[in-house]
Amino acid sequence: MGEGLGTVVPDDVAMTKGLLSDAEFGLWRAMSSADQVHSLQVLHIFEQLVPDATRDEKSAALLHDVAKAISPMSRMARSVATIGSFRRERWRWYRQHEVMAVEVLQRVGSSQRTIELVRRSAQDVVALRLYEADDSV
Repeated sequence: MGEGLGTVVPDDVAMTKGLLSDAEFGLWRAMSSADQVHSLQVLHIFEQLVPDATRDEKSAALLHDVAKAISPMSRMARSVATIGSFRRERWRWYRQHEVMAVEVLQRVGSSQRTIELVRRSAQDVVALRLYEADDSV
């Protein structure tokens, strides 16, 4: 990631392309730059917590918020939806983005391990470190 800039640099793109399948990489590229930066931050923290993480586990770090790319909400509205308990339909949809991400990842053939981590259904030590990394940024 760009040194302290919060931007995605060509090396980030190349590294991401090397970790993800072509279809997964297309999904990652469809994410907003802010969501790409967040995914890279999560991956960096996750790799520090689990240095021997597998490709599928690292892919989950990069793709955990992939459904946000198709969200009809602005970044500000998404932030409010994340911390609020709202009943409006589009906000309820947003708060279910992990379910939507799983559906998209199943369609593009992501591994079962990547999917279970994005779904947050795995509870092993590696999974808990990934969730910790995501919750920390």
